[in-house]
Amino acid sequence: MRRCRLRRRPRVTAILALTACLGVGVAPFPMTAQAESTWETRAETITQQALPQSDIDPVSELPDLRDYPAGPVRKQVFLKLLVPLVEAENARIAAQREWLETVQARGVVRSTKERKRLAALCQEYDMTCRNQRVSEALLERVNTIPLSMVIIQAIEESGWGTSRFARQGNNLFGLRCFKDGCGLAQAGSGRQYSAFDTVRDAVRTYLHNLNTHEAYTQLRERRARLIAQGRPVTAEALIGALEGYATRHDYQDVLLSLLRTNNDLIHRHRSDKTA
Repeated sequence: MRRCRLRRRPRVTAILALTACLGVGVAPFPMTAQAESTWETRAETITQQALPQSDIDPVSELPDLRDYPAGPVRKQVFLKLLVPLVEAENARIAAQREWLETVQARGVVRSTKERKRLAALCQEYDMTCRNQRVSEALLERVNTIPLSMVIIQAIEESGWGTSRFARQGNNLFGLRCFKDGCGLAQAGSGRQYSAFDTVRDAVRTYLHNLNTHEAYTQLRERRARLIAQGRPVTAEALIGALEGYATRHDYQDVLLSLLRTNNDLIHRHRSDKTA
């Protein structure tokens, strides 16, 4: 086995270099179930040894995943890229929510610094806040989205990262824009889709969209009810409240099918390995 020499590079670039160097993905297809399992074990070991989970570099150019065979190779690269970015953005939102809950518990903000922070969060989440208090309406917006749901929507909207909007604009979620020249045009439809500087920017915008847009009020209300009832907020529960995301009538069924097929694989890529 030849020895690989790797310089310090962005996360995805390093993954691609590893797969090329070690010959991952060159096995003849279709794979048998045993061969696929062996590959996944090998690829997991390689990436865990070479890439610390905390190594989250801005990805300004999504690799062309069409260069990799559809199946475990492409999925591995896609998930190694996206899962840490989603976890990082969810952690940022969770920290915001924890601070808001602390302020709400004592009733009112205590300093100029806290007032400024509350005002900034109200602005970020498109809320009008009054009386320097944390409202339930604000807390309904400042909350995380289940990792599996985010990943499944990215899979469906970008074809495992292979769509033109993903490759040219880091847009993994089919996010549209509505001003002339604002993004990438869809041939023959007049629609335009947002382009982002990094994949993490796309993740942040997607989460903000679900947490603020009026089309997803039902999703946020369902999430709040589950929390109030002490029940887990799962991807299955929230997918059922995504009526406004796509025009196709079977969109939610497609997402649930993808979730059943890929949830275990997504779980294996989590940093905490929790449900």
